Amino acid sequence: MIKAENRAMLQLKPGAVGTYITGNPLLAPLQPHRGIMFPYQPDIVYSQSVNYNGYDLVHTNYTVQAYRNTPSPQIQLTAQFSNVTEQEHEYMRAVIHFLRVVTKSFFGFGDVSEQAPTAGTPPPILRFSSMGESQFKNIPVLVGTFSTTYDSTVDLKFGPGGHMPAMQTIAIDLIVQQTPDRQKKDFSMRGYKNGQLYREGFV
Repeated sequence: MIKAENRAMLQLKPGAVGTYITGNPLLAPLQPHRGIMFPYQPDIVYSQSVNYNGYDLVHTNYTVQAYRNTPSPQIQLTAQFSNVTEQEHEYMRAVIHFLRVVTKSFFGFGDVSEQAPTAGTPPPILRFSSMGESQFKNIPVLVGTFSTTYDSTVDLKFGPGGHMPAMQTIAIDLIVQQTPDRQKKDFSMRGYKNGQLYREGFV
């Protein structure tokens, strides 16, 4: 079993809670955890690629590969949510709304003001954690894509805001987002090799 502190979570930074959740009744169910605490352990696919440039030398049989860079890892989640009780209905609705909100920027005349954030502010950087500090701990991520299916073969349950499926699967693609400053100051292969940087959000 997974301990409570190692549950999969997709959270806002503490300073962003007031911008997105506080005072928003649609997102109120997510307030205790600053975002999504997945009720069931999601399937997690972690992938890492490496980029090389190929150089073709005359009269040789093999291309020489020169290292270019290692791009950010990709993390794909496939999560299930149940909708049996009214509390679960409100939570599932909040999760979908949360994912819609954090994939959009502030834009338009309604966001032109002296208060921050204002028009032009991009979607927030979130924190993803799961399975303890040696796997995924406070990884800074962006939501690249998310998708869900409103399956016609699944029973609908009525609750606040309308009908929702009794079971729903949500797929989320996360992009790891480390700032250039953090890469320069905090990252080292020495620290990464011995596992210390897992605790600092590097994966």
